[in-house]
Amino acid sequence: ENECMERPRLKIELSPTDRLIETLGFIALLALIGLPLYYYNQLPDSIPRHFGLDGKPDAYSGKAIIWTLPAIGLILFSGMHWLNKRPHIFNYPQEITEENAERLYTGATRMMRSLNTTIAFVFAYISFSTIRTALGEQAGLGTWFSPVFISVLLLIVGFYLFQSNGKKARQES
Repeated sequence: ENECMERPRLKIELSPTDRLIETLGFIALLALIGLPLYYYNQLPDSIPRHFGLDGKPDAYSGKAIIWTLPAIGLILFSGMHWLNKRPHIFNYPQEITEENAERLYTGATRMMRSLNTTIAFVFAYISFSTIRTALGEQAGLGTWFSPVFISVLLLIVGFYLFQSNGKKARQES
């Protein structure tokens, strides 16, 4: 805790890439909320509430369950967005100094922004797939969903860790 208090507090300026990632995240959040709003009255009384690892629905509930993902997504997206403005409190793979703070904070905030956007898109996809499955237009999430989602999350985190421990980090030591 004391270490966080001693870390530099910097306002990280957003690059055009960061702005694009942020905009895409808000678009995904709007889709996550807008899809159930648009389709709610068309849904049958019973819709999928859970999908197995094979991507097929394996549990059903009343159609009001369609609001669970938008609620969780909105809370998660807002919380991660708020947290991303405070990179000095994140955990880092190395000590934060005046010399490396801006570089590490920039990388960490981009990673969080990318994860937030990815999760928002995944929630929107699950919501869309739930709706399409309930309407008989689709047979679930697809067998590729779980491995692709997990791989994308690991790639984002792995890329950030690789980047934060890369050549510049070694030169600073």
